[in-house]
Amino acid sequence: MTAARSLIQRGGVNGFSYGDLAKTLGIKAPSIHHHFPRKDDLVAAVTVQYREEFNGSAAVIADDPALDGPTARIQAYAKLFAATAAADRMCLCGAVSAEWVGVGDSTREEVGGFFDDQVRWLRDQLRLGVADGSFRAELNVDRSARLILSALEGAILLSRAGDRSDLATTVCDAQLELLAA
Repeated sequence: MTAARSLIQRGGVNGFSYGDLAKTLGIKAPSIHHHFPRKDDLVAAVTVQYREEFNGSAAVIADDPALDGPTARIQAYAKLFAATAAADRMCLCGAVSAEWVGVGDSTREEVGGFFDDQVRWLRDQLRLGVADGSFRAELNVDRSARLILSALEGAILLSRAGDRSDLATTVCDAQLELLAA
């Protein structure tokens, strides 16, 4: 699943075959089919794993006492995207979304759940920031959370084209300046 994840993040769902994956692993393709009869089964399983890991990373950020306030936590969160870009990878769910019409329902559910999770995490941080006076009182936290997530996903895409792995943090900082009280 780690090898499949890397292939998806680097070239998309349609950018690899079971033959490519088998070659990467030094095994035969039927061995993969034994565990994942359809490619969508594999992509869904990889997406579940990615979603859990990413949510775990976001939870660590939310609970980190060294991060003083919601602004610092959102900036640390943006670094997750910057690290992905620095590794010359896409967010797995962003890569899968780019090929939405070609993935199955179970993968779509997981990807949709991933994005819902991220919006919820950002919304929670923005609410905390409104409550503590870090962000404007009239802030629409739902729209702002979606804007930040969209900008971070887009920053990864633009980073690949322009060799700017720090773009996610730059974009996030700019957005936080606009939201500040």
